[in-house]
Amino acid sequence: MASRPGGGWPKSPFLLLAALAILMPSASTAQATSYHVLYSFKGNPDGAEPEAGLVIDKDGALYGTTFAGGTSKLGTVFELTPTTAVPWEETVLHNFGGADGEYPASALVFGSTGALYGATGGGGGGAGAIFELAPPSTTGGAWTETVLYAFGGGQNVYPNGGVLIGPGGTLYTTTRGSAVGGIGPNLGLVIALAPPATPGGEWTEDQLYTFGYPQGELPLAGVVAKGGSLFGTTWYAGDVNCGLGGCGTVYELAAPATVGGAWTETTIHTFTGRPGDGGGSAATLTVGPGGVLYGTTAYGGSGACTTGNSGLEGCGTIFQLTPPAEPGGAWTDSVLYSFTGINGDGSYPVASVVVGKNGALYGTTQYGGNVTSVCPSSYYVLGGCGIVFELTPPTAPGGAWTETILHDFTGQNGDGALPVASLALSSTGVLYGTTSAGGAAGKGTVFAVKP
Repeated sequence: MASRPGGGWPKSPFLLLAALAILMPSASTAQATSYHVLYSFKGNPDGAEPEAGLVIDKDGALYGTTFAGGTSKLGTVFELTPTTAVPWEETVLHNFGGADGEYPASALVFGSTGALYGATGGGGGGAGAIFELAPPSTTGGAWTETVLYAFGGGQNVYPNGGVLIGPGGTLYTTTRGSAVGGIGPNLGLVIALAPPATPGGEWTEDQLYTFGYPQGELPLAGVVAKGGSLFGTTWYAGDVNCGLGGCGTVYELAAPATVGGAWTETTIHTFTGRPGDGGGSAATLTVGPGGVLYGTTAYGGSGACTTGNSGLEGCGTIFQLTPPAEPGGAWTDSVLYSFTGINGDGSYPVASVVVGKNGALYGTTQYGGNVTSVCPSSYYVLGGCGIVFELTPPTAPGGAWTETILHDFTGQNGDGALPVASLALSSTGVLYGTTSAGGAAGKGTVFAVKP
């Protein structure tokens, strides 16, 4: 189940929009864009370094996690309530303490009862946890966190993907690491967590698939559902001639025909990292009209960015995978846009895209933008603090997609920096997101962009 519908500006949006009307100075910005930092994290007690995207409830409140900070410095779950001014009102709903999970880095999802579900990459049984955060029964009460499953006891798995809620309340996600008895540190798994038959019982983990060459390794993102199958990406493996460990894959995991049967994996695309293709996808796929899959790769494409080892590498891509016309046929891969990292363009996209009105795609890049905005980068020589972009489809079939930079992060004067999470699109067309750094205290931000 996706996040709750709705969301948007507060009840008096025109006052806030007037305050946020900032015309972006970049030459590649073709339209007026309203942008503002809604909240800057301080570290303690409100959290720090948000690495996950946001979900929006029906009243326009935002919910998310911080990777660090909070009372135990192990991360938080927070709520940000709209007001007619900024900053918005922030409430910490839960402070992670270790045994109940630590260092959450994947997005939350709303369940049918209004509870939030998510995963932590650490804590729990020592190798991460999947949790539920239930809303209070009375207004103003405390939210209740329950660890549904704690990984450990020889399970070197560490859940790192977002949680997908399937039929019957089953939770699906991905992990890094190997199963018990697995070979290699980066194989990764797709797992399912089935709810108990009776309230209060134990949830049941099922390891649906274990990765390895040539199918791909290290799935950094969660899965999406389409047509009874799960779809996702891997960061490594696939083409042995690409890089040192392969450039990753896109896979389909088909449900078994009979109860208790094995899931079937099919690699629908193997990245090559060459100019006509991307490499290294860390983002959950996005299902578009007609079953098309959209995604990003952190490197590859036709751009040329200088890396820390004095080499040149593609600056990342946005790609599209079109399903086959007949069952069993080949998927068609198309690079819609290659980032350049120059003239204000972004580089190194690691987050998903969202599909907006008229088929436009919206997303972020971790680096790039104004290179005079010095942000720490262990990867690219010329960093930049990242951008928010819009990618508009061509007016005629076969034409080029057009990129517009909606915001160029600076990391200065309270602005955010280094966005690594997907955007959330409200019903009114407002984009909400997080930055892992920058802000008034340098601990990250929550921001809003209105194209």
